[in-house]
Amino acid sequence: MIPSITWGRNFSGLEIYLTYNRDHEILDLREVSSLGNASAEMTLVAEQAPRAKAVVMHISLSAAVEDGELSDETWKHIIDDVIHEFNLHGHQLVAVRHRDKGYDHIHLMICTVSPLTLKTPSKQAFLAPHARQKGVASFALKKTAIEQLPVTDVVWRSFNQFALFRLQDLCRAIEKRLELRQLRTHLEMEGVREVGPSRRTKAAHEHRQARTGERSLLERADDIRAALDLRSWHQAGRALAAIGVGFEAALRKSKKAGAKIIGLTLFDLRSVNNRIKASDLDTAERRYGLLQIEKRRPADAITFEQWWPENTDYLRACPGIKVQEVRPDRTEFNLYRTQHFEARRLARLEREKLKRSHRAKRKALSERLTKQRKEETARLPSSQRRSFSVAFTKNVRLPQLKALDDEHRTQIGKLRVPRLLSYALFMAQRVPEKTVVKHNDPVFYEVPAHKPSTKEAVVERSAVAPLHTQPHAEPRVETDADIDRQLAWLAQQSGRSR
Repeated sequence: MIPSITWGRNFSGLEIYLTYNRDHEILDLREVSSLGNASAEMTLVAEQAPRAKAVVMHISLSAAVEDGELSDETWKHIIDDVIHEFNLHGHQLVAVRHRDKGYDHIHLMICTVSPLTLKTPSKQAFLAPHARQKGVASFALKKTAIEQLPVTDVVWRSFNQFALFRLQDLCRAIEKRLELRQLRTHLEMEGVREVGPSRRTKAAHEHRQARTGERSLLERADDIRAALDLRSWHQAGRALAAIGVGFEAALRKSKKAGAKIIGLTLFDLRSVNNRIKASDLDTAERRYGLLQIEKRRPADAITFEQWWPENTDYLRACPGIKVQEVRPDRTEFNLYRTQHFEARRLARLEREKLKRSHRAKRKALSERLTKQRKEETARLPSSQRRSFSVAFTKNVRLPQLKALDDEHRTQIGKLRVPRLLSYALFMAQRVPEKTVVKHNDPVFYEVPAHKPSTKEAVVERSAVAPLHTQPHAEPRVETDADIDRQLAWLAQQSGRSR
């Protein structure tokens, strides 16, 4: 049985979810007159406790497919257990059974404010953290249990403290009592996680093995564990290379802190894409995450964080390993990436500079045109001012602002940087700096892929990129103020401004 619990304040919304366009059945109603009036009555009670936040308690309980359909009486006994655990006796409740799934499940809509006290349930007693036993469910303590325990072993918490965990433990107890399908407890799940990789990880490796025919590294787990248990990373690297396995740091990159080592990745030397996390090798007795391996090393041993930056090419020192086949030299590609991101940075700075300049120019031009329009409008009779302003905006103001915007877009377009190539495309397009020629053939000099990027080079290289400009853009023409006024006046007289 799988429980779920959510909290909220909207009773009517939950009522619609439970009943609208669903094959449902009313299982139980408590302290409410009917299902149609339940949300209104619960809202009225909840409004009497304005300080209460989560007044809607929505619980769903789903039985396993193997359990079939439980009887109404069985579900009502389960509801009683839930009410008793959270001390919700006398609270308004609606229980609805849904039949739209392949398994039997119910929903409970509960108002956490009591119609008798107009308050939420009082605090409940729990075992203090130091008094809890691992693997033992931590339910709310009953009055008899509180009296038998020392005061220091009891803590008082809100009624909804650890609500989901308590529901899960309650479902485990109900499964045993009613002889339903029993799911794993928290302690059993923890033991399964410590044994090794999850079923999803195993399934992914099995799928890859079936697709590529390559042997999964998990089949060599014992040999890999033995190598990782050696006293130093240098010894571990040599032992792993002897069985055809390499390792590298798992990095987390951030703009502020840069790259940070967060784990260890193992890969097959014959197929670098065949890789696993070191934590996938965990057993019930020993764990193989990077931190756990470091803890088992001697206190004076060099840590992986200190060793790895100076030994990223440790495979070259391992006998019988052809490094170029395992890890191709990516020096040129890394240089290309560095230069590409530097070009992006320079282009971004130049774009920001152009945008600031454009905003200032546009504001100055707009203010100048507004001032010019006001001066010209003041010389006209009041009956002609509105039509002149419209004509001035259409024939003078907007064209000049549009020309300024088009010029800005053209300048921005020149700063576009080509897309970053993948390693495969980069290697495919890599060419020597000079082609070999014979006799009197013309000589062509090709630009190397790793040519240093400068601010001028970025602009020059981006100039060949296609620009999305308007196909019929006209050059900006500086017009004399008197001519602008005459054009606007002619347009106003001819009626084209309307």
